[in-house]
Amino acid sequence: MTLLKHLPLVIFLLFVQYANSQEITFYGKVVDIDGDPAHNVTYFLKSRPEEKMKTDREGNFEVKLDFKDYDSLIFKSVQFERQAIYLGKRLHKRAIRNNRSYSFRVELEDRQFNILTVRPNVPDTLFGTQEYSVEDFEFLEDGRMILLTYEKTLKKGGVLRLLDEDMVEIDKHYIAGDAIELRKDFRNKIHLLAEERVFLVYVDENELHIAMENRDYYFKYVAPLIDTIGSNIYFSNYSDIYPAFDYFEFNRDDSTYNVLLKVEDTLMMELYRSEFKYVDVRTKLWAHQKQIETGIDKEIWVGATVFTNSIYYEPLYAPLFKTGQDSLLVFDHYKNRMFRYTPQDGFVDSTRISYHLDHRRSGWEQPLIQDEKTGRVYALFLKGGYTYLSEIDKNTGHVKKSFKLYFKYVERIRIIDQKVYYIYRPFESVQKKYIYQEKLS
Repeated sequence: MTLLKHLPLVIFLLFVQYANSQEITFYGKVVDIDGDPAHNVTYFLKSRPEEKMKTDREGNFEVKLDFKDYDSLIFKSVQFERQAIYLGKRLHKRAIRNNRSYSFRVELEDRQFNILTVRPNVPDTLFGTQEYSVEDFEFLEDGRMILLTYEKTLKKGGVLRLLDEDMVEIDKHYIAGDAIELRKDFRNKIHLLAEERVFLVYVDENELHIAMENRDYYFKYVAPLIDTIGSNIYFSNYSDIYPAFDYFEFNRDDSTYNVLLKVEDTLMMELYRSEFKYVDVRTKLWAHQKQIETGIDKEIWVGATVFTNSIYYEPLYAPLFKTGQDSLLVFDHYKNRMFRYTPQDGFVDSTRISYHLDHRRSGWEQPLIQDEKTGRVYALFLKGGYTYLSEIDKNTGHVKKSFKLYFKYVERIRIIDQKVYYIYRPFESVQKKYIYQEKLS
């Protein structure tokens, strides 16, 4: 009778003891801010930091705790901000009600760009003279260099100069006063772009020559070509007045081509097309007439002529680079993905990128810069006037520690064989614009 009297208490104590001895499983999925699985994220319990685990390809995680053994679950990654989830009394109760297990979703925020700089060496002056300033430069394959220079301004006339390997001038050519820049094409041929003209610049032995090109032909058939792999040519139909474009692959052997990737800023496209609703009647009638004449949608005509002149429009930037001998990388800053493509297998991989997000805080600037020798790709960040170059890991899409250039507000940055070349003139100085060189280390 006495035993029966105390049976409820005994059962309660046994239940407590049983509950306290049971393990509780906490599991779930880790995702990024876009809802995509965050794989290879390190996680561990705060009380057991030596027992580190990583999320799988789908972002799944799982840990076990004894009942009432409260702890914090830590998530760490070079790509995301550190986050801690407290596995306390509230979550334990939920787990007990759910057969000693509880599932939840963890959303990680992108890690803000941290300027972990390599202390720069004092740069070397590669070339400079007080007779004229350097506006632009390009290296030839044999180590010689072509400069675009001017004495006062380019509007009053520029001069192309050929330098030998020792940076000694060996020839020059005067240009009418509308030169803008030098630009290499996919064949490494150099072109001089002017306001209304385009010239091919070439060297015959030690003599510098230029030949006028058909400007329309250059911008239609030469400038869009990016690179080649075997018999395949890669190009785009990019236009700075339209918020979408395609990358193409053209095979010279059988004259076939296919679309590799479509790049589009969907929000910008929506604003671009909606501009038609707000223009005046005269503009709408003009756009209707243009649609009849050309077959191009009236909304595109208004977007290209009106919206592109507003403060809300930004031309697309999603560059393609050849890496190695047989693969391409496309940095789509609107899908937040880095795509890898090979002619044999197509798109073999894609990795999330985040260095460009919140660019006002990080200082990210266009363009991405590729080392012309090694093929490495660098992101450019501007902080306090200083330029920071951060290599982008081709496997993970993360940016590595950055290299800070020595001078502020440098121009025309090029990277060749882990050496950075740029043009610089000290602020409020009588010095002309020189070319400097720094080693990336």
